[in-house]
Amino acid sequence: MRSIIEDELMSSTVIKNPNALDFDYVPDELIHRDEQQKMLAQMFKPLLSNVSQNAIIKGPVGTGKTLIAKKFCSTLVNIARKQGKTIEYVHINCRKRSTDSMALLGVINHFDQRFPDRGFSLQEMLQVLKKQLVKRNAQLLLVLDEADALLKKSGTNLIYNLTRFSDEKVLEKTPLSLILISQKDILPFFDVASISTFKRNNILKLDKYTRDELYDIVLQRVNLAFHNATVDPESIELLADISSEWGDARFAIELLWKSGIAADNQHIQNVKPEHVRAAKAETYSVVTETKLKNLEKHQLLTLYAIAKRLKKDETAYVNTGDAEKTYMLTCEEYNEKPRTHTMFWSYLKDIEGAGFINIKPSGKGTLGTTQLISLPDIPAEIMIDKVKEILK
Repeated sequence: MRSIIEDELMSSTVIKNPNALDFDYVPDELIHRDEQQKMLAQMFKPLLSNVSQNAIIKGPVGTGKTLIAKKFCSTLVNIARKQGKTIEYVHINCRKRSTDSMALLGVINHFDQRFPDRGFSLQEMLQVLKKQLVKRNAQLLLVLDEADALLKKSGTNLIYNLTRFSDEKVLEKTPLSLILISQKDILPFFDVASISTFKRNNILKLDKYTRDELYDIVLQRVNLAFHNATVDPESIELLADISSEWGDARFAIELLWKSGIAADNQHIQNVKPEHVRAAKAETYSVVTETKLKNLEKHQLLTLYAIAKRLKKDETAYVNTGDAEKTYMLTCEEYNEKPRTHTMFWSYLKDIEGAGFINIKPSGKGTLGTTQLISLPDIPAEIMIDKVKEILK
């Protein structure tokens, strides 16, 4: 007889490839980042002629900085190999290695995992690195991810030394190229000598993803990670809507993963909008008893009606017409006289302003001025229970 643990471990799941939902996963195609990859290729074209280059990639969290660097560097290494050239690519996370010696040790460990972690000065370690590259007749492409953590703790000493790596006259030239990644503008950390090694036009700035771009990213991950037809199209729409507030692809992918887990926990072979709302409530819950208690009675009745309709229809959106009809029925339930159409619209705007709902145009193919209402931050069932408790 199988144990409870074995039953759960062996139960079916909507997720076929969990790796595709990992933050470190690099898909074959980077959605909506072709132009940025092209710009990096233009910057680093001289590497194929053994001429080092330096660049900075900056942008908010979840804009694809690390993915772009990983994809570009691994592709460049393969292209160089086809031309008979050796480029060693090393990726260091400076949040984990925030001192000069720790970061440089991480680079050396790429070539020699047994290299001792103490007893060598920075200059001695740089010489060891140079010998490793000469031995391999290779140049180094080094990515310092979250470089601001290193700069804050240790200053620009290591970066300055790395940019001057090939200055000494040696028989074998060992070019070293740097890509610094940061959410913040790191140039103010640099002194004049260090900043001179970074060309102003070698700065790649990434903007937040738009709602439609996030939709395409979520759809790609659904196709890569989930079994066929296990994620409702409306759930993908809702995921894009929710994550568009931050423009953050990481957040969108995390929500998608947690939505799948929510479906699995209920042993349901379909990721529905309610699972997305549950994932959002777990990840970024903005609903509190205090905020709800600040709403007036008819604002609460409007919110209650929206949640009831979403739960009943098992859908991501309710149109404003259906929401108003449900509001009128809800008023009857609570012995309240329904307010006018104009007042209902003002209630919608009030509760949207309070952060409980999102309202968007219905789009093409729909007559009139109806709009679609979603409940992005909390499952409809939980919202119903919270509002009912207050209405008592």
